[in-house]
Amino acid sequence: MYFRTPLFQTLFPDGEQHIRRCRWAFLFLTAFCTSGAAARASGQHGELLGALAAIETSHHVLCPATEGSADLKSNIGLLISEMRSTPGESASPSRALEILNRLVFSHLGIRSSPDLKDPCNLLPSRVLQRKQGYCVGIAALYLALTERLGLSVYAVATPSHVFLRYDDGTTRINIETLQGGANVPDERYIREQRIPEKSILRGIFMRNLATDEFLAQLHNNLGVIYSERRDYEKAAVEYERALDLDSNLPAALYNYGNDLLKTGSHRRAVRLFSKSLRLYSPDVWALNNRGLAYVFLGKREKARRDFEEALRIDPTFEQARRNIATVQ
Repeated sequence: MYFRTPLFQTLFPDGEQHIRRCRWAFLFLTAFCTSGAAARASGQHGELLGALAAIETSHHVLCPATEGSADLKSNIGLLISEMRSTPGESASPSRALEILNRLVFSHLGIRSSPDLKDPCNLLPSRVLQRKQGYCVGIAALYLALTERLGLSVYAVATPSHVFLRYDDGTTRINIETLQGGANVPDERYIREQRIPEKSILRGIFMRNLATDEFLAQLHNNLGVIYSERRDYEKAAVEYERALDLDSNLPAALYNYGNDLLKTGSHRRAVRLFSKSLRLYSPDVWALNNRGLAYVFLGKREKARRDFEEALRIDPTFEQARRNIATVQ
């Protein structure tokens, strides 16, 4: 939150009474997070909070803070200091996550938003302030908290989504931020998003992301926001930053390729779509858009093959069907 007043008096309707009700939960969390395994896990994340704060400073004009607001580090620090208490009874990983999910999604009231174009749903302090965000924004806030608490929580990417996972090397628990922290099994993500086994085995999807790799997701989404505003120069900076942090990020390659296609850089667009497809071959939109770039380059046979492959993967993909008719 961005207020001078004590944090919980702003976040919660009944102020100090709610703080006292929350303290019991963190008796468990503090004991669990200071255990040997959790303390070792906290070092795996690095300085995520500092990186997120720097990103918010660099892009604050996208979603201006309210007057008199504090920065992200201060907000997280206040949140942790209000929540923590003296060590108490030990908690299991599932119990610790249950408590944390209740605090984030019930007491703080963070809810999901489908609006991917709103930068306020991406920047974590704005997510906290407005109590809403989409998957990457909520994940950023959640990871900033778990980093400070020493919980071994990581972001996990699918072709079109980011969820979280607790993984201490022994226990693995998924955390779906768009469903109040529900434990959705890996198999459901794989089945519903039709993630190919090859992409999983290569580590493109469904693995724990390092800090830099999660930050790459955030920079990719910033690129999309700038692209929507037709500021393709700033979008390119964000996509390149994302790819510097994670060269195997299909979404950044695809989105960057789309901007190049829009601005007439068709050869570069083909190269980026091709790299994206090597990482995630069933991407029908990457196939379709590479086909369009081939059309502009006069390579109609290559374009036709891409449109046909997109239709083979998804026979209902009308965009590719119309493009084949145009080529023919």
